[in-house]
Amino acid sequence: MSEPRDSKATRRAIIEAAGRLFAQRGFSGVTARQVASEAGVALSAIPYHFGSMDGLYREALVIACQVSPEAIPLAARAIAEEPDVGLRTAVRWAIVDTSAAGTSWPTRLLFREDLDPSPVFKEVLRIKIVPEWNWLCRVIARASGRAPDSPEVKFGVIAMYNVTAALHIRTGMIDHLAADVVESMARAREASIECISRLTLDAVATYAATIGAEKNARRTAPAAKRSAGAKPTARGGRAGAAAKGGKS
Repeated sequence: MSEPRDSKATRRAIIEAAGRLFAQRGFSGVTARQVASEAGVALSAIPYHFGSMDGLYREALVIACQVSPEAIPLAARAIAEEPDVGLRTAVRWAIVDTSAAGTSWPTRLLFREDLDPSPVFKEVLRIKIVPEWNWLCRVIARASGRAPDSPEVKFGVIAMYNVTAALHIRTGMIDHLAADVVESMARAREASIECISRLTLDAVATYAATIGAEKNARRTAPAAKRSAGAKPTARGGRAGAAAKGGKS
């Protein structure tokens, strides 16, 4: 039998236990009885503190969405600094924000929610994902000299997210195939920041030069085809008119 807890301690214990279980099994794979057992509390404590399992899951997501205290000042600095310095600060922020969670349940829960959205996913978007996305678009746009809402800048954000997450969200595939790379990058923090900054800008430029150029080509092709098809008709019309004039 667990020792009695005060109300705040009980609430924290339930959230921590639920967060771990939700991250492992998803919302639909966890029961209130399992959470109570994991937290070492009475089953009645869950509806008392959270109303329902829906309320508990929403609370766990809110906790998961909180930015690491170490990362907050970095986010403010990145916009104020020179563009290239600001980009490196943003990468540092992304590394700190994910490493603060590491392999713990908040980050894993957010990844699970992203892959299999629940009814409260819109709250995750509003609280965490959209503000971070817009901010990173501004930083990368300044460093690359492109518009914040351009497709290539968005691609740069995706590249940065994926690489920084891979450093800390150790999946079985990464551990099996590239554990040495991840570990060496984790040890050489400054070199990793420089590497990811360059990779982000390369992603922006490569997207613009390949996919962006291909999209432009597809847009201009119909117009060019119509223009090419119109010229013979016009020439034919003039020639026909001239021929008729000659016959008369």
